Amino acid sequence: MKNIKRKITLSVLGTMLVVFASLLAVVNIFIPQYLTAEAKKAILSEDDSSEPFPYIDTADEQDNKDEHFLTPSVRYLEIEGELSPSDHSSKAEYLLKNHCLNEKPAADEFHTLRIGGSRFVFRITQVEADKYENAFSYILYVDVGAVMQYATYLNAVFFAVLAVLTVLICLFGRKLGGYVETAHESQKWFFQNISHELKTPIMAVQGCAEGIHTGVLEPVEASGIILEENERMSSLIEELLTLSKLEAGQLKEDFHTSDVRELLYDCMRSTENIAKQKNIHFIPHFDNSPVLVGCDEIQLRRAFTNIITNALRYAKEQIIIECRQKNGKTVVHIRDDGEGIEPELLPHIFDRFFSTRKGGAGIGLALAKEIVSLHKGTIKAENDSGAVFEISLPVKNR
Repeated sequence: MKNIKRKITLSVLGTMLVVFASLLAVVNIFIPQYLTAEAKKAILSEDDSSEPFPYIDTADEQDNKDEHFLTPSVRYLEIEGELSPSDHSSKAEYLLKNHCLNEKPAADEFHTLRIGGSRFVFRITQVEADKYENAFSYILYVDVGAVMQYATYLNAVFFAVLAVLTVLICLFGRKLGGYVETAHESQKWFFQNISHELKTPIMAVQGCAEGIHTGVLEPVEASGIILEENERMSSLIEELLTLSKLEAGQLKEDFHTSDVRELLYDCMRSTENIAKQKNIHFIPHFDNSPVLVGCDEIQLRRAFTNIITNALRYAKEQIIIECRQKNGKTVVHIRDDGEGIEPELLPHIFDRFFSTRKGGAGIGLALAKEIVSLHKGTIKAENDSGAVFEISLPVKNR
């Protein structure tokens, strides 16, 4: 996954070169060949004295009598005598006639000749003398130079369009490559952290099992540790599954009208033991009247718990939790008195698999954001004498 931006850019350039080469081949090889072949057919269809054209199917002889699309472009030019002025007379015709007089190309065969911007496809026919007129030769030709000139313009147009597309796609490819690299690094970081998060309780369970086996630990004490670590692993795995379902839109929602204050009290009770161990106090500031929202209680409680648990990691003495209704919104603030979040990390604090602490899985806050979004709300983090998380929910969203 290294240098993915360069690889994408090179792939785009290579693809565009192949496309441009293919277009050049069509414009400069196949179109001229096609026009030359069709010009020969048109000349034969006008030359009554010619033999059937060898590569025209004889089964289509009746169709040969139909006018070819290049028939109006076929011109007649006598070799002997002066060139008579006509609507289609030109200097190129004089040069074509002189070429035939001087070089004497084989009769009854097709030839091509470039003169300036003209590209002649012509055939010389000799008419034998009879009792009515003397022998003479004439040329039937088609000038496909004008069409070939369009091919030159097409080359320039194709090149310009492909150049612009190449630049745009390369820029898009580099941007996409940046996203891929970031996602890859986040995923790599996640697997490193999640392995640590799972390995820690597994090692604790293994240590307890060995302690019981060797008689070092009392079964009752060891079983308590095993149950605690098992609960930790189960919680982590459940969060992973919930985040996956939210991203896939497969989470079954169960919305009811609930009092946000009661949900926050539940979260404080569930994290009370951790707070006591760290000697951290919860300070609630709630509205006196019920703060009602339509929500999935289990999921919204999980989001609040994740944010409070995160605050417990960094708080020094207290965590202030506020819940108010303001301007038709339910606004919850969870603020700690820690050092705050480094400014350069704030834009990434809710990114999946992103963690500011070593060994963190980077799931809790990302899951909280997904749950809040599920409730049509918003969440943001800022610094104000510590980290402050603001969750805003519509009063009636369902």
